[in-house]
Amino acid sequence: MEKVRLTIIVSAFNEEDSIAATLVDLQSHLPSQSEILVVDGGSDRTGEIVRSMEPSFPGLRHIAHTGDRGKGHAIRTGIKEARGEWHVQFDADGQFLAKDIATLVQPLEAGEADVVLGSRFMPSSEADKDAAWHRNLGNFLTSAWASILFAHRLTDVLAGIKAWTREAAAVIDLQSDTFEYEVEIPSRALRRGLRVVDRPVGTRARDAGESKVPVLRTGMKVLTATTRFRLQP
Repeated sequence: MEKVRLTIIVSAFNEEDSIAATLVDLQSHLPSQSEILVVDGGSDRTGEIVRSMEPSFPGLRHIAHTGDRGKGHAIRTGIKEARGEWHVQFDADGQFLAKDIATLVQPLEAGEADVVLGSRFMPSSEADKDAAWHRNLGNFLTSAWASILFAHRLTDVLAGIKAWTREAAAVIDLQSDTFEYEVEIPSRALRRGLRVVDRPVGTRARDAGESKVPVLRTGMKVLTATTRFRLQP
């Protein structure tokens, strides 16, 4: 079996309208010795589409996520199934750009970081200018609060594109089942002395489907969770 260096974990929940384009984008930008794991907890045609693409996409694998408890649960399953030395979380909705994966993996490959967070809010980020203001505000507040709690500048803890080493995943030992996992990754990493850095990424407007995240309720849960992660050992 060929050695895998890079694993892309794609958490998908009813993304039949966007998953094919997302996978084509990924396949066109990934180096050799890569795998793509689509962890599918939905009930639409996402799995059917992924499985139909597997013969022409080396390294692509559909994982039917029976008993799915949320996005964090799916990412945890992806980590368990991953064979790569480096892991990248990549959203299934097509808003992030596969070309940015190289930017996130570079600090890991160079031994300069253990966890790399994609950021839509750095000066050189190429973010979608039409993104909803209330989502941007929520991201800013959450990142600012995490920065204060952990005394470490974090510009975008909620971006759906992150990277980490296999060893970092073991040290972090992700526990969350829901969207709280987004901030749990950098929180646990910093508490355990891992090196966390931000790198600029771009975004584009979603072409199909719609967000399944209730902004206000999720935002309050994530802010509360950030405080809880700071108090945990």
